[in-house]
Parts: sequence; structure tokens; C-alpha cells
Amino acid sequence: MIYAYLRVSSDKQSVENQRYEILKYADAKKLSIDTWIEETVSGTKK
Repeated sequence: MIYAYLRVSSDKQSVENQRYEILKYADAKKLSIDTWIEETVSGTKK
């Protein structure tokens, strides 16, 4: 099973560029992404 992990540091950003690049890489390597994991994490500290 192949997982693709997409992460941005704010909810104002998009994972679409990451998704495009991962799909391009997977296609070149003849891989099939089974599950996409998306995460938005704030880069601020308390």
C-alpha cells in the first residue's frame, strides 16, 4: 500500500501543487497512490 502525505502550514495554503508533483512522480515510477493523507499544521508556537 502506498500512502501520499500532503502537508501545509496554514489553512490559507493549498496542497494542490504537492498533489500534482506526487502524481507526476508516481506516474513516472509506475506507482499507484492508495491513500492520500492531508494535514494542515500551524507553524506557531505557544
